[in-house]
Amino acid sequence: MIYCKTMIVCLFVATSVLGAADTSKETGFLVVAPDRGFMGNEELRDAFEEYRKQFNAALVFATREETERFLKEGLSQVQASGAKNIVVLPLFLSLHHPMWKHIETTLSNNRSLTDLPLTISQKHTGTYLISEILSDRLEELSENPSEEMLILVAQGARDDQEAALISEDIKRFRVYTEDRYPFAGYREVALQDGQRGASPWKSLEDALASAQGQKLRPVVIPLDFSWKADGMMSLGARLKSLIQKYGGSFDGKDLTPHPNVALWLAQRSNAHVPITRENLGVVFMPHGSNYNWNRRMMDALGPLTARYMIEPAFGMGDPVLIERGVRRLERRGARAVVVIRVFSLESSFREITEYVLGLQERLGHAGHGHDNQGKPPERIRTSCVLFTLGGIEASPLFAEALLDRVLEVSKEPKKETIILLAHGTDDEEANKHWERNLASIASHMQMVARLKARHFRDIQYATWREDWPELREKAIQNIRTMVERAAQDGGTPIVIPARTTRGGREEEWLKGLNYVYNGKGFAPHPTFERWVEEQILIAMAHFNNQPVPAGIISVPKSLHHYHPGRH
Repeated sequence: MIYCKTMIVCLFVATSVLGAADTSKETGFLVVAPDRGFMGNEELRDAFEEYRKQFNAALVFATREETERFLKEGLSQVQASGAKNIVVLPLFLSLHHPMWKHIETTLSNNRSLTDLPLTISQKHTGTYLISEILSDRLEELSENPSEEMLILVAQGARDDQEAALISEDIKRFRVYTEDRYPFAGYREVALQDGQRGASPWKSLEDALASAQGQKLRPVVIPLDFSWKADGMMSLGARLKSLIQKYGGSFDGKDLTPHPNVALWLAQRSNAHVPITRENLGVVFMPHGSNYNWNRRMMDALGPLTARYMIEPAFGMGDPVLIERGVRRLERRGARAVVVIRVFSLESSFREITEYVLGLQERLGHAGHGHDNQGKPPERIRTSCVLFTLGGIEASPLFAEALLDRVLEVSKEPKKETIILLAHGTDDEEANKHWERNLASIASHMQMVARLKARHFRDIQYATWREDWPELREKAIQNIRTMVERAAQDGGTPIVIPARTTRGGREEEWLKGLNYVYNGKGFAPHPTFERWVEEQILIAMAHFNNQPVPAGIISVPKSLHHYHPGRH
């Protein structure tokens, strides 16, 4: 029989310890958690103590009696600590939990509880942090997922409909673990409180019997802030004998204690704090090469490094380097971090970056980012709100920088053919996309050149497909032919690499041909600095649920249909 909870509302209030200059305390947070009994409440209190070091917040343990009174006390305490608006953070994994619905109704029907603007957070920010707790539990319990069934258990449902809704909610947490722990079967079970006899356990027994019938070893984890009065009077203690009966794996642990609970609260809170130039961190992620190449890219940022907190992470979406950048920004006071991917294509290393930032549930394919056993990397556990964007694509700013490279070496435009050359890729459709970008860049260059009274004979383009020998050899021959033809009839080919900065093997592959070359690329150049700052401003708008600022021309394609408040 499930232990019936005493109907009491407990309150723990704490004021912020933020410095006087930190205006984020003007946003107060009322954290509302289910009453779990003494041990469970103390574990949540410990997590809250860590969280409140950064925030003006109060913690409420809520059941049904005197709910209105104690909510009002908590709201008053947050207001007395300087709050000008209040965000209610449900410390529930399912917003279909009947106790949360009771709290939500109480808040909605009693506007006299506070005279401050009150928002109930609906954001799913930080979901992956709870999933990482699940991953830690699985690391201890699972032996061979291909021969096991994962059964997740929650509490609180009063009927079958609520049980189904709660089960669906906890499912969204476990999907973040599926590529790391691909179990042969999955079940989510929401136990129905308040019933007597065997019926509260029936759904769990059915799941255990299903695993047994499929000859799968059950791995059971309470994915919930479940009842825990002490070590014996807890959901975990009551589950042990039942699970052992079916030969299941279970160690009695639920979500607490675990440091990710405090991080989850903090990341969700940071999603409601105004993000400014002073508290936004930027991870600057170009491809990277030797020190000279890397130094040119950092120099290209110019005064941006004085205006923003920027940390480099040169590499191809390396999880270790991304995390290093995030950690350094944390120490510098960042509340939000954007990773700017400085690559030609928006798709480049987007998937692995989003994965390690907790913005994507799974990696689409094995390989990049996986370890020697084929497991994906761990996600970054941080209180900062995270985002990534990038991809130069066909930015007009890129085109204008490349035109300047042409003008640096141009002598007689009417005799000159500009030849834009890019890296390329092995996938045919992706390579065509790259070529379409080059066509757009060429068109913009031609337009700007005419405005400057520079009329070139032609602008052509191609990709080297340079990392794939068979494709590269064919591309080299085609490009050499292109250069030779541009030199006919007294013409001058001007070869311009469409790259982020100086690099590439154009001079090697075009050896013996007559042409003019300027390989400086996009950076350093004033328009490159502007492109980076545009990405920063777009990220700031994203974090603040605002439209992309007017005047920005290099919006990533994935954000063309971005609407504030929907991310």
